[in-house]
Amino acid sequence: MGLVSLEIQSRTATGKNVNRRLRAAGRIPAVLYGKGRDSELVSIDAHNFGVVMTHLSGRTALFSIEQEGRDEEITALLREVQRNPVTDEVLHVDLMEIPRGVPVTVPVQIEVTGDCKAIRNGEATLAQTLDAVEISVRPRDLPEFLEVDISEMEMHDKVYARDLDLPAGELVTDPDTLVLNIKPQVIFEEPVEEGEGEEVAAEGEEGAEGGEEQEKAPEGE
Repeated sequence: MGLVSLEIQSRTATGKNVNRRLRAAGRIPAVLYGKGRDSELVSIDAHNFGVVMTHLSGRTALFSIEQEGRDEEITALLREVQRNPVTDEVLHVDLMEIPRGVPVTVPVQIEVTGDCKAIRNGEATLAQTLDAVEISVRPRDLPEFLEVDISEMEMHDKVYARDLDLPAGELVTDPDTLVLNIKPQVIFEEPVEEGEGEEVAAEGEEGAEGGEEQEKAPEGE
């Protein structure tokens, strides 16, 4: 996956009122930090950031940082996005610089593809227990996702983390972690409502008692 470009601008002023005005102007307060460097206050265009995050669709966000007056290449990992709990507006972004050529441990999404015959026929269902695995990989080699094709899978087949095909990097997640399996379809019987069985039993008992009374009537005569 190619790194996504993200343009940043330096900022110096801080505080709630300053950040509020910054967001009103269409920019997001952010901080860029990393090992062996001082934290740098920056800002990001809110619209562009929204477009980028929509494009990534939940995948790990690794950026190639662009900044006016900066010549050196910077790769940064999105570490945190703070949002307004009511409006979902992005309030602040944390970016962590990744040294060039150094592997980083990040989660990578798992995407299921293919058409399993047992599932198509209604005999089975897909049970996915893991949506992503962590791998250690150089930023420029980070895959967009890891594909699992279930076309040839049959009933009770399972896929573990160790079975995933990594185009680059090394698996960090426990290899024995279950990713998904093909389970038999469970058919539920309609439950009997509480009290229904008791009513039927009571009716049977009443019928039995009535029969006994009719049999004893001639003795009284």
